[in-house]
Amino acid sequence: MKEYIKNEHYDLIIKYLQGGLDSQGMDDFYTWVNENTDNKKLFFETKAIYDACSNSDNLTEDIRKSWDRLLQKKGIQCLKKSKWHQFGNYAAVSLVAVCLTSAFFLSNEHETKIATRYIGGDGLDADVVELPDGTQVCLGSKTIFRYENDYGNKQRTVYLEGEAFFEVAKDKDKPFIVKTKEQDIEALGTKFNVTAYPSDSLLTTTLLEGSVRLTTENRSQRVILKPNQQLVYNRNTHISNIFDVDAKQYTSWTTGYYYFPEQSLKAILYRLSHVYGVQFTVNSERLNRRTFTGTFYRGQSIKDIMEIIHLSIPIRYEIDERHVTISEI
Repeated sequence: MKEYIKNEHYDLIIKYLQGGLDSQGMDDFYTWVNENTDNKKLFFETKAIYDACSNSDNLTEDIRKSWDRLLQKKGIQCLKKSKWHQFGNYAAVSLVAVCLTSAFFLSNEHETKIATRYIGGDGLDADVVELPDGTQVCLGSKTIFRYENDYGNKQRTVYLEGEAFFEVAKDKDKPFIVKTKEQDIEALGTKFNVTAYPSDSLLTTTLLEGSVRLTTENRSQRVILKPNQQLVYNRNTHISNIFDVDAKQYTSWTTGYYYFPEQSLKAILYRLSHVYGVQFTVNSERLNRRTFTGTFYRGQSIKDIMEIIHLSIPIRYEIDERHVTISEI
């Protein structure tokens, strides 16, 4: 018996890819996508077609053929023409949508093979992925991660949207490369952390052990990091800065702990927004600059964290589901 794609799931995926979900919609999406492997597979297959359409001049026909092949392969009844037209409209609007994955289909009838993909959830523990070469990858909240079928043939290339900590297996003949939208981060046997959420203005790489070489788009000069160095690239200004840091403080999240040493409230809330999927609004720039030192663990509620911050920085806060408003007392 043939199954049908539920309209609410189909629409949920498209709205997520377009960035059109509110906080409740984001919660619904992540709850659904992390329910089982079939949901994740459907999401990534849809995303691959969606992304490929962004680079296609012949949207309607290419999308329709690829989508039909996907549905037939999964034994799902093809969409009605009106619903298909709706998908075409979604894709047409999405020409500026985020594109991480490469083309999912060719212009002829031959599909490329689906790569291995993962999406990080909201669990109390980091999701850990072991790659074919033994490399360990810890995925942060709401992180999309993938690698191609030819991983390890000549080189080891992975793709990241979100945050991940990498413990790379040594293989001097096969470079390990993390690709984000703006940067390639190359490593040989090393440990490092990358934060590259598509919605963020900052892209951050922190080196714990070994060395990494970073190549940024539109820049010929490469940067090599040493242990306990951090490179922060500003997507808005296109400026990179290197800082000396205690790298362990930026990787403690893999064990569920977040340590903030004399950091500004703005930086702390920026970090917590990804961990908890919460939007913060601070009604004072002076308050944003206040500093705080402390440790949180992921099992704590937002209310508990606000109370702890309040002990050091006098604040008034209001929690409205996934939105927190903070002001001076």
